[in-house]
Amino acid sequence: MRKRLSMILIGAVLLCTSLPVSAEEFEKTDETAKEAEDQRKEDSNNTSQIEPDNTPEEVPGDPSKKDSTVLPEEPSKSDDTIQTEEPENKEESGGTEEPEETGESKDTPDVSCSESDDEVKKQTKEIEYKAALEAKHYDLGSDTIEVRMKSGNTEFVYTGFQIKPEVEVVYHAAAEDLEKTEGRTEENEKLIAPECYKIEYLNNVKTGEASIVLTGKDGADQESAQTEEKEADRKEDTYTGTKTLKFKITPADIKKCKLQTAKTVDYTGKQVKPKVTLSYQGKNLVLGKDYKAAYSNNKKMGTAAIRINGIGNFKGSRTVKFQIKFGTPVVKTTSSYSKINLKWKKVAAASGYVVYRSTSPKGKFKKIYTCKSGSKVSYSDKKANFGKTYYYKVRAYRNVKVKEKKKTKTKQEYSAWSAAVSENRKLGAVTIKSAKCSAETKAKVTWKKEAGAQGYEIYKSEAKEGKYVYAGKVKGAGKVSYTAKKLKPGVAYYFKVRAFRKSGSKTYYGGLSAVKKETFSDGQKLYTLFPGGVPTTKAEMEQYLVTITVPIKDAEGMPGTMQLRVHRALEKKFMKAFQEMYAVGFPVRAEDTDTYNWRSMASGRNRSHHSYGCVVDLNWNSNPMIGVTEGKYKPGIDPYSITPQVVAIWKKQGFYWGGNWKSTKDYMHFTYTNH
Repeated sequence: MRKRLSMILIGAVLLCTSLPVSAEEFEKTDETAKEAEDQRKEDSNNTSQIEPDNTPEEVPGDPSKKDSTVLPEEPSKSDDTIQTEEPENKEESGGTEEPEETGESKDTPDVSCSESDDEVKKQTKEIEYKAALEAKHYDLGSDTIEVRMKSGNTEFVYTGFQIKPEVEVVYHAAAEDLEKTEGRTEENEKLIAPECYKIEYLNNVKTGEASIVLTGKDGADQESAQTEEKEADRKEDTYTGTKTLKFKITPADIKKCKLQTAKTVDYTGKQVKPKVTLSYQGKNLVLGKDYKAAYSNNKKMGTAAIRINGIGNFKGSRTVKFQIKFGTPVVKTTSSYSKINLKWKKVAAASGYVVYRSTSPKGKFKKIYTCKSGSKVSYSDKKANFGKTYYYKVRAYRNVKVKEKKKTKTKQEYSAWSAAVSENRKLGAVTIKSAKCSAETKAKVTWKKEAGAQGYEIYKSEAKEGKYVYAGKVKGAGKVSYTAKKLKPGVAYYFKVRAFRKSGSKTYYGGLSAVKKETFSDGQKLYTLFPGGVPTTKAEMEQYLVTITVPIKDAEGMPGTMQLRVHRALEKKFMKAFQEMYAVGFPVRAEDTDTYNWRSMASGRNRSHHSYGCVVDLNWNSNPMIGVTEGKYKPGIDPYSITPQVVAIWKKQGFYWGGNWKSTKDYMHFTYTNH
């Protein structure tokens, strides 16, 4: 530093004496410089013994990005202007020490004769501050960077989740460098902020060796967390390279796992293996992957054991014991009007069973039946009163031979009681036989007779899963049918039935029957087309009709079209049938083919179904109604005669063919609602 200041002073002197000088004056100047150089060498030797210069080597940076003040360059008065290298730190310069000769520096300000010593010191201070703010480069892969566990541990126990140990990244630097930074740990260390690198964990779930990979971020990636006073020290620093730190994940002790298994199991005469559930950190372990289980003494009655050994991510072993005992019956009940039925699961090694009954779940249970066979697993209680609730328990017993006073006796060893089950004598559920539409607004429901019933209630709904409302009832054990009235025309209803019986002042009901949907006969199919009721006038019928244009061919295969009026609900069916006939090439004569025609039947008693747009007469001159209309049916000869292929086309759409009638044959006739 002394050398630098001396060179600055010499430069100032040369600038002030830039005018021509005499040889005598030049010699004096040269002597002055020689004396200054001798004094520098002497001071340098003394300084090196007191304080070594440990300033780290500067890394080139862009000083223009710093906050330091850049002074304007003054015009040089001489080509002999001396430039000096900027000091890294003012305090390190030693005040008035002579600067070392380091070559040219572009940051050295021009000094004119008019500038005072204070101005020179000011500019020198600014240059020193600028140098202190220069960016630094850190390579994480270098030996000067150390990555270490914050906890000091290098082994961690398996958890089932990602293990992410905290780390700290340390830069080993000279003491002078550390004096300007935060995060100093020791005399020669400083911490690198987490914002300066990204961290990645590899293979950090399962047991074995895991890795932590740190990759440096450049200045643009860093999110500075420094104060305004210290921000300039680090915001432009760059961090590159990678460093990997290894750590080990060791198996967890199987004893630390939560274990669940049955404490007692029923004897079966075979090996019993109660299910084991192990969990660790809230996750269930997998048999064969995380542990193995071995059973011992698990066939006979008594104490058995399960030995569990950890594998994979678990180590160690543990043993759990359980008891094999005489089995306990599991009882189920059903009932009818006349009795209560009990049934239970067979118990291994049982010699028989005992049935107990009570009128209260916590009352005293009395023995009502002993079954002396281990194979019989049912009982019917016919003495239970109708409408009263009873509670039942069952236990098994086995005959065991024991010695008492040198004699062998047979005694009974009993199982535990079964869980109590309740039941009462009641009416059974009704079975519906049929529900049929009997008229446009009526439906007849029939069912099977239910034992003990004194009558039946009927419920109806317009939807299978809809709300069922009371439709009516019949009294008498022999009444097994009911006709529901005032139904909506064309709507298929759903029905349920239940039996009832009175005992004293109370009425008891059986269970509701299964759902039965109303069905329509062929002749009643018409009702389904008119939810508002079948029209009685031509004007009423008009609202249900639409006009369609269908494709046709003649006997020569020439294409054409014709228009038909049909019921709007059957529009797609008519169209599909004509399209298929067209596709197979069946010829249609438009002049003797028709659908809608508001008229009565030939007998005059009823209205023809032609009136409802649900019938087509096809090529009637070639397909007559035998016995009524002249003509002769000639299938295979007359190309316009109905063929089996045409019959199949219309049948697929839900139509009936008059050619199948028994009394007469109406070969032209296809109807959606049979007569």
